Amino acid sequence: MSLVRFATWLLLLVLVVASGLQVARTSQEVRSLHVLREQAQREQDEHLAEYSRLLIERAALAAYQSVERTARDELGMSFPEDVERIEP
Repeated sequence: MSLVRFATWLLLLVLVVASGLQVARTSQEVRSLHVLREQAQREQDEHLAEYSRLLIERAALAAYQSVERTARDELGMSFPEDVERIEP
């Protein structure tokens, strides 16, 4: 009976060690995935900031084009053909 008891304890010890190793491996994998998620979050933040800047730039260009179109169509204004530089 003592041999069966020893084998049982040995099996339990092996299972506990294997379980501990699996916990360590899983913890490392979770840390790696967390790092990847943080990098992806930073990239997303950078892309959102760039998108916001592009929207502002598009709005500014649209406003300039709108002013130019209004000046040309409604007020009959046009950019002069000959531009002279005046020195102070």
